[in-house]
Amino acid sequence: MQKKRRFSGLQIAAVYASVFLGAGFASGQELLRYFVGFGPMGVWGLIVAGLLFALVGWATLAICRRDGIETYSQFMQHLLGKRLGTAMEWLVATFLFCLFVAMLAGAGATARQAFNLPFTVGAIAVGIFVYIVLRFDLEGMVKINVILAPFMIIGGILVGLFIAFFSAAPVFAGPTRGMAIGWLLSALVYASYNLVTGVPVLTATSPLATKRRDPFIGGVVGGGAITVLGLCMALPLFLHYSRIISFEIPMLMIVVHYSMAFSVLYLGVLVAALVTTAACNGFAVVQWLSGHGNMSKPKAAALICIVGVPAAHVGFSNIVRYVYPLFGLLGLFKIIVILFHGYARMRGKKVETT
Repeated sequence: MQKKRRFSGLQIAAVYASVFLGAGFASGQELLRYFVGFGPMGVWGLIVAGLLFALVGWATLAICRRDGIETYSQFMQHLLGKRLGTAMEWLVATFLFCLFVAMLAGAGATARQAFNLPFTVGAIAVGIFVYIVLRFDLEGMVKINVILAPFMIIGGILVGLFIAFFSAAPVFAGPTRGMAIGWLLSALVYASYNLVTGVPVLTATSPLATKRRDPFIGGVVGGGAITVLGLCMALPLFLHYSRIISFEIPMLMIVVHYSMAFSVLYLGVLVAALVTTAACNGFAVVQWLSGHGNMSKPKAAALICIVGVPAAHVGFSNIVRYVYPLFGLLGLFKIIVILFHGYARMRGKKVETT
């Protein structure tokens, strides 16, 4: 038990980083759409997003620890008041379910592109695995992330650096066709919609933050790890931009041309990312459903998995392209509120809500 308390900050960091290591990130879809298309400026975009992950993660955990908050519902009503906080909860719960569906869709796309299996097989397989994890509640969700997060981060860094080292082309050789809104706004949108899901998961793990340093370790180490991994995995995408822009899993199309061993390693990273992020998002949805009705957690877990599989047929790339940015402004508003409250807490000021 002592060991668990000693490393609680790192446990939170592992869970926090895993929230962002989903199908969109590990497949290369998000990196391609929000950063790589801007060429060298995309690197600065990744750094800006990473700083926001670290700051918001730290502030969220610090607020929860200092004010005794243990659920997302308490957190939002604490920051925004009862009426606005409740409305935000409903919107975020909807997006969390969309992201859960996106992970099942990513599993289906992986099964089809990597193993020539039916889309539904991959979606069902991850759905069943996530249901088993969710049956163990917070303990199961933390354990699966603590086990797989180091593998995903180290494996992703090795794959990215290996391809960049053995490629003869310049890093920014491809065209810089990106979103017209600009690299900075693109980075803000990326960070904001990811934090829509990251914050509920952090509030659920906040009871682990028993020491004063745990919020800092959980937020900064988790945010820093995902930034380093993003920079490493973006390198192959910069190198092969024009060749892989139309694929659902662009990273997979790159690694198969370099090394069978690294292809297997990358597939392991991708599958682990699908499972951990689906578990994180699913856990947050189950927590919300069980807290807003008479549904037990096992029934809520079964419900989202059963409904999620047919919903996943909307398509992974379609969810990334249309659903994710839709919630970007929602996340940006939440970032501002959390950082404001976090700063006020550091200054020792009390912020009134209605």
